[in-house]
Amino acid sequence: MNRPLLSVSLVSVAVLAALPTVAHAQPTTAAPTKITIGIFAPSVEFDRAQARLAYAQGLAKAIESNTGIKTEAQSYASLAALKKDDVDFAIVDGLCVATNPGWKLLANAQIGGGSARPWALFSGAGGDMQGLKGKKLAYVQMGCNDGAFVDNAMLNSEVDANFFSARVGKGDLTAAVAEVASYKGAQAVFAPIGAQKGLTRVFETGMVPNPGFVALSSKVPAAIADKVGAAVVGYGGGGAIASWASPSRAPFSALDGQLRKNTKLPTFAAPDPVRFDSKDVLLDLATLKDTALTDVRQHFSRPTGRME
Repeated sequence: MNRPLLSVSLVSVAVLAALPTVAHAQPTTAAPTKITIGIFAPSVEFDRAQARLAYAQGLAKAIESNTGIKTEAQSYASLAALKKDDVDFAIVDGLCVATNPGWKLLANAQIGGGSARPWALFSGAGGDMQGLKGKKLAYVQMGCNDGAFVDNAMLNSEVDANFFSARVGKGDLTAAVAEVASYKGAQAVFAPIGAQKGLTRVFETGMVPNPGFVALSSKVPAAIADKVGAAVVGYGGGGAIASWASPSRAPFSALDGQLRKNTKLPTFAAPDPVRFDSKDVLLDLATLKDTALTDVRQHFSRPTGRME
């Protein structure tokens, strides 16, 4: 009589035991069959466009060797074109990394022994800053808040927007320097120290971070992205980018803070406390010590008429 009930109970237990397995099953992201990386680094002095692409292709081979996934590389003339192609990873100029804090940073480019380089304003006409008033300024056109980079980060918000008669944006650092040194299409240029090609340094502007290697696609599993980052940090291809270091957002955050207009306010120094003796403000008059006697009759008045 009790056997049917026992059978139902056993079936219920079996169903309940299977439920947690179904509830906790998580879909896994499949590893990609191909990885694409791009490079947009106009502030780095590659000899020519082919050298820029060759560097990216060498890095792609190192990534493919470390991940076992076919990796392709492509060079871009603008950040907009790189974004349009929806690449998975990219070498991107420091200014663009600074203005896109949502990108996952995997490595910092090392040039000249550090993750950032000192920049300066260079002139082809010699002289000082006032001698450049009304002249043309060449700059590397990166498409990442270039105006704020020039006005605030480079000029520290101290120069009027109309100081230069015109601004000439060039596609890379080599072209920007040549615009002043060779073609004479401009008389001043912002560039890293060491890239000035015989131009006169007017003044140093501060440190600017080198490019960063960033992850742009959310489709690549985290484990694969970690392998890609490790391959980049270990890459020693040399050339315009000597090597790579572990990711640090500090130099990019510092540059991002410099892009904001710097409004200077007057500073008032705290006055020194003044201590003085009471004798300095209270006069001890000598006349207070003089004494004299007055006739009592001077205190009474005699009436003119007779009193009855």
